[in-house]
Amino acid sequence: MQIQELSAPKVQRIFNHKNLLKQFERIVDNRFMLTVILCILALSAPTDDQIVAAICRAENSVKYPYGIKSINTHGDKEYARRICLNTIRNNRRRWQAAGRPGDYIDYLADRYVPKSVDPQGNINWKRNVKFFLKN
Repeated sequence: MQIQELSAPKVQRIFNHKNLLKQFERIVDNRFMLTVILCILALSAPTDDQIVAAICRAENSVKYPYGIKSINTHGDKEYARRICLNTIRNNRRRWQAAGRPGDYIDYLADRYVPKSVDPQGNINWKRNVKFFLKN
């Protein structure tokens, strides 16, 4: 039986291989943890459809379905729902682009019922929509 002598380049390759393996294991662990965290956050965040349903219940209006007053929907609930859903999607993109400042529902409320136009309405809207999201 012969003992093989390891040359310096061979030792270097083995050393680098072990380091790469360790780095790969760390990356996999970090990705797994990130995936778990994102899944938990996704499960706790309301979907766009859930927010639409909560807004519909909070607004509870035949004349202004989903609280849409900026566009005349002629009381068409389905048309108002599409406008509401687009508003939610567009504002979610703006909220994400702004670095997710605060709670999304608060962010949406400040655009849906601006404080400058109706301070009490803004407070009520936030409270009501959050209530209907939970119930």
